[in-house]
Amino acid sequence: MAETTTQTREGTNTDRQLQNRAVLGVMLMIAGLALYPLSDAFIKHLMGTYTVHQTTFLRAVTRLLPLMIATFFQGGPRRVLSTTRPWQHAVRLSVNLTYTLAFMYAVSLGSLTVVYTLSYTGPFFMIILSAFMLKETIGRDRWIAVALGMVGVVVAMRPGAGVFEWASILVLAGTFLGSLNKILMRRLAQTEHSLAIAIYPNIVMIAVTLPLVLNTWQSMPLTHWGLFAIVGGITALGQYSIAQALRYTQASTLAPIDYSSFFWVVALDFFWWERSPDAATLIGAAIIVGSNLFILYKTRRENTAIKAVA
Repeated sequence: MAETTTQTREGTNTDRQLQNRAVLGVMLMIAGLALYPLSDAFIKHLMGTYTVHQTTFLRAVTRLLPLMIATFFQGGPRRVLSTTRPWQHAVRLSVNLTYTLAFMYAVSLGSLTVVYTLSYTGPFFMIILSAFMLKETIGRDRWIAVALGMVGVVVAMRPGAGVFEWASILVLAGTFLGSLNKILMRRLAQTEHSLAIAIYPNIVMIAVTLPLVLNTWQSMPLTHWGLFAIVGGITALGQYSIAQALRYTQASTLAPIDYSSFFWVVALDFFWWERSPDAATLIGAAIIVGSNLFILYKTRRENTAIKAVA
């Protein structure tokens, strides 16, 4: 899909315009999604000691710091954070705040397996929203690939009878809002800097959670400060990678890539909690890989055809 560039006050700026670079966008999305399960594993570990509000607050603080430092390599905070679309940011930040808190509470209540299993419903929400809000054309092949990927998730994760717990309801609600958040990010990427798209949610999260932790703050040892710093760096990089991916590639193309985080969950289970994947998990993984490879194949063919016509 051809994208129109946007002129900013400084002139043409590749950090503030949509581009059609599908392969790079997919790779950035895979990298960004690989970082989130690792961050969630640290967060779940820390939630055994600290409240959800304190954990969420520190998570936002520690990932805001590296993002703000990065602005000095992109022309400074004033240039990066300047915007002509404050209301669009406000809507997106409200959605982001709600879905982040929903997931944080879900992680504190349920297992990562349940949380990630239900979060894989995101591609359905993403494709529906991208069709209606972004007017993207979604071919039958992509619908089939996403459906196959969902089958792979069910085969691999096998959600049981306890799926409809409060944690699961929070995950489903958060997944819908997370998909809407990505659509809104895609719209903002037409004119806004990728760092700004990643920075603003953390500022809002800090402002909202700070009053809640003032009276319930629990002192922390130095090692836990270090863990929060690691979480901040990991999630900051993940946020920026996903923001850039949404700039380079259609949301409906990136939707099936959400499945890639499944492999990192399996890896964490094996190396952190010493849980080996069984045959059903491996079969589901094969289906997921196949559906994602098919999406990549179709995307490359479409881009080749567009270039040939041009």
